[in-house]
Amino acid sequence: MLRRLFSLFTYCALIGLGVALGSALLSRDCFALDGSTRYDTIVVLSGSLGDHGVLGPDTAMRTDAAIDLFERGLAPHLHMTGGVSENRVHTAAAIQMAGRAEAAGVPASAITVEDNSRSTLQNARNSAPFIQGSEDVLLVSDGYHLWRAALSFAWAGVPVEGVCKSSTLRPDGVEMSARLVVREALAFWFNLGRATVWSAADLIGATPQLGGAFLH
Repeated sequence: MLRRLFSLFTYCALIGLGVALGSALLSRDCFALDGSTRYDTIVVLSGSLGDHGVLGPDTAMRTDAAIDLFERGLAPHLHMTGGVSENRVHTAAAIQMAGRAEAAGVPASAITVEDNSRSTLQNARNSAPFIQGSEDVLLVSDGYHLWRAALSFAWAGVPVEGVCKSSTLRPDGVEMSARLVVREALAFWFNLGRATVWSAADLIGATPQLGGAFLH
């Protein structure tokens, strides 16, 4: 029995790692998109907040990649999602991301903000009302996170047309990248289970609250 459980855990871990690494290595680079495909909305998923609640290097790079895409005319609308801090002391990441985009010259009228999410599934479900009129959505995140993000948004009914990575793994070092790939492998299964529970709750009219601390 224990051997079977260990084998099952090993297979699940390998599948999760495969998804994370495949996403990191095979997803397109945002800065290399040639502009031949246009989108209605670019959705930028927040990553970490750094010291004193400022944007972490991964979140800043995701935002900058989206700004570049906007400036090159790939979409007329940026949607920033995520980032209430655990103690709610600091400004949400999505608000800071919008501010960074505005400082770079993106009109405020071209930006929407969803600032109450603390997981990828929450990013997807909470963002859906902001982009209901969009038929072609481009997701921007770190490479290792994109495939799970695309599955999460598809689950939430958002029409994801494409994904692109601001960086392959993490812009702040190999050690952090390795830790987050392992975390991503676990998060893949965690979110799959949670999406199943939420979908079942929807069917019986008992949709759960979307707040709380979860794996991103």
